[in-house]
Amino acid sequence: MLKHAIRFCIIFSFGSLFAVYSVNAQQTDTLSLKQFLQSILAAHPALQSAALERNIADAEIQSALGGFDPALRSQYELKYEGWQSTTDRINHFSAGVEMPLNTLFGPKIMVGFDRAIGSSINPEERTPLAGQGMVGVSLPLWSGVQTDRRRTNLNKAQLRPFLATANQRFEQNNLLRAAAIQYWNWAEALEQLRITENVFTLAAQRAAFISARARRGEVAPLDSVEALQEVERRRGEVFRARRTVEQANIDASVYFWTDTGIPRALKQEPYRLPNLPTMDSLQIRADRERAMAMRPEIQRLEFTQQSTSLDLSLARESQKPVIEAKTQWLYYPGSSNNDNLKVGLDFSMPLFFRTASAQAELFTISLERTRLQLAQTSRFINAEIDNTVSAFQRAVERLDAAEKETALANQMEEGERKRFLAGETSLLIVNLRERAAAEARARMVSARADCLRAWVLYVWSIGTIAQLAE
Repeated sequence: MLKHAIRFCIIFSFGSLFAVYSVNAQQTDTLSLKQFLQSILAAHPALQSAALERNIADAEIQSALGGFDPALRSQYELKYEGWQSTTDRINHFSAGVEMPLNTLFGPKIMVGFDRAIGSSINPEERTPLAGQGMVGVSLPLWSGVQTDRRRTNLNKAQLRPFLATANQRFEQNNLLRAAAIQYWNWAEALEQLRITENVFTLAAQRAAFISARARRGEVAPLDSVEALQEVERRRGEVFRARRTVEQANIDASVYFWTDTGIPRALKQEPYRLPNLPTMDSLQIRADRERAMAMRPEIQRLEFTQQSTSLDLSLARESQKPVIEAKTQWLYYPGSSNNDNLKVGLDFSMPLFFRTASAQAELFTISLERTRLQLAQTSRFINAEIDNTVSAFQRAVERLDAAEKETALANQMEEGERKRFLAGETSLLIVNLRERAAAEARARMVSARADCLRAWVLYVWSIGTIAQLAE
């Protein structure tokens, strides 16, 4: 009996070493979470698409700057006395450049040349034969002093890169959150597979040992049947665990792409579940304050608020009468009298300002709505932080309990195995002890993975999940 017990211990020891060696051999080509996320940042189509937001913002700025482009205008009109006559009734040529400026008052500079001769030319428009040059400026004196449509459009477009960055970070953060959680799902599934393979190896070794003893008549044949039944039961668990690993690997592969936009297979394995990060109340308080500046949801609402404020300013400017002053200096080539100055004043206003007043009211309401959305979003962000902190802390407590349970279950498993070798217990009890120990190890792995998943959600909730890829 002692000889058979020693033989079983030797077989068990070599089998356990072989299982550990197999696990380590499988880890020669591993992929860390940092490497996994870096690969996603480098080539994922969703992030490449989000990066185009900046190009759109640049195009909108260019479009808004077009409102301040110099405009060239020219006109020529000719009218004779008759088909056979060479006398001009109207011979009018004009050309000029007008350029609005992006400054206070929004003035417009005008430079032009005008030549109007002929018997039918309006005396107010008639010029000397050599024509006349003109340099002038026009600027508003009431409505349009602070801003106008051109300047408002440009100011709004200059905010667009801020929105583009916020949208890009929103897509990136959500993608990294989903990818990081999937990575830990994948790592957990692989750890669970190792547990089921180890207990399967134990059952197979024991079944071989008991079958050999049954053939020698040392134990009842029914014991070998019971051992083989346990082998098949654990084999089925291995197949189920392998399917979970395969599914997790496929789901993780969805995030892998080549630089040319082609899906890439994921052939590495994840690292084993690492030690847990730490979290304290001071860190949480500081992270909570930082989240209000880092979360792209807040940044997008701040953009909406600033853009609406610009629209409101324009609407309030439109509630003022339009008074525009114009000044022109006229120059006559070849003449000594070049002191001609022309001034004018244009005035217009609607009687009730209904459109401008309605727009101002609408933009005021939009600002109030954005303020309420900011308050609501801030509350949601604080709730998300509270939930992730709670999830992390409870998972840490579960992990502590699972580690203690696993240590005790391992003691029970080892003690029951020794009793079985001494003939003091049955194979059924040994199997139950091994199952309980395996389940305890599985719960420990699950608790550790939950801690890591909760940490991913925590760094996402404070807006710093991209640091996991640094």
